[in-house]
Amino acid sequence: MRNSIDQPIKRNKVHSEVENERRRRPISMKIVFAVAFIIFCIYAAYILFFFLFGLIIALKADKDTYSIEYLSHSLFTFKTSNLNFGNFVDVFTRWEEYTDVSYFEMVWNSVWRTIVMTFVNWMCTSLVCYVLVHYKNRLTKFIYDFGLFISMIPLYGAGAAEYRLFSQLNFINSPLIYITQISLFGSNFFYMYAFWKSISWEYGEASLIDGASHWGTFWKVMFPMVLPSSISLFIMLFIGNWNDYSYTNLYMQAYPDLSYGIYALKEQFTYKGYDMPLYYSGFIISFIPILILFVCFQNTIMEKVYLGGLKG
Repeated sequence: MRNSIDQPIKRNKVHSEVENERRRRPISMKIVFAVAFIIFCIYAAYILFFFLFGLIIALKADKDTYSIEYLSHSLFTFKTSNLNFGNFVDVFTRWEEYTDVSYFEMVWNSVWRTIVMTFVNWMCTSLVCYVLVHYKNRLTKFIYDFGLFISMIPLYGAGAAEYRLFSQLNFINSPLIYITQISLFGSNFFYMYAFWKSISWEYGEASLIDGASHWGTFWKVMFPMVLPSSISLFIMLFIGNWNDYSYTNLYMQAYPDLSYGIYALKEQFTYKGYDMPLYYSGFIISFIPILILFVCFQNTIMEKVYLGGLKG
C-alpha cells in the first residue's frame, strides 16, 4: 500500500525537476531548440507532401491526362465525388498478372528474404570484425590490411562472371544464394570494425579470467555491448535490402517481393500505357507492411539505437 502511495509522489518529483531544469536553460539554448524544431517540422512536412502527392494521384480516375503540365496545374483540383478507390482493388489483379504471385505472397517473400539476407550479412561481419579487433596477431593484421587494399581497388565488370558462377552452382532462384552474403569486406565491414573498436577488451579478459569460454565471452559479454550500436547498421541494411528490386530481378525471380512487384508494375505500364493512378496505388499499398513493422517495433528500435554501455 505504501509503495502505491509513493509512486505518484516520485513521479511528481521527477516531473518538477524536469520543469525546473527546463526553466534554467539559457535563452540561447531555447532559441537553438526552437529553430531546430521548426526545421524538423518543415522537413516532416516536405516528406509527407510526397505521400500526399502519391495518394492524390492514386485516387484520380482519368489515366490518360497525366502529363507534367496536367499534374502541375490540376493535381489538387478534383471533386470528392470523382474519387476512384477502385485503383486500390485493381492493382492486386495487375500484380498477380505480372508476377504470377499474389500480393500477400510478395509480402511474405519480402519479409523472409530481407530478414535472412540482412541477418547473414550483419552477423557474419560482426563475428569477423570481433576477431580482427580483439585477437591481434599477424594473420588478423594481414586480413585487415588485405581488406583495406581490396576496398581501394575498383572492381568493374564482375557482375557477368558472378552471375555465371551462381548459375553453375545452382544458386539462381534458390535460397542458397544468401550464402553469398557471407562477405568480409565492404562498407559494412568498416562500420562494424569501428563499433568493436569502441568496446574495451578488458570486459572480455575479465570474463575469460572468471572461467568463461571464448564463445561464451562473445555472446554473453561482448556482443550485448556492441548490439545498441550495431543494430543501427542492421536497420540500414534491412531498409536497403527491402527496397532492392535489382537483386530479385537478377537472382530471385522465383520469389518476387514487393519492391520487384512495383518494378514489374512500372515496366508493364511503360510498354502498355502508363496508368499512373494504378501505379501509385500499388506504391502506397507496398509500403503498408513496412509501416506496420515500424509501428510494432519502434520502441525496440529506439531503445537499441540510443541505449548503450553495460545496462542490465
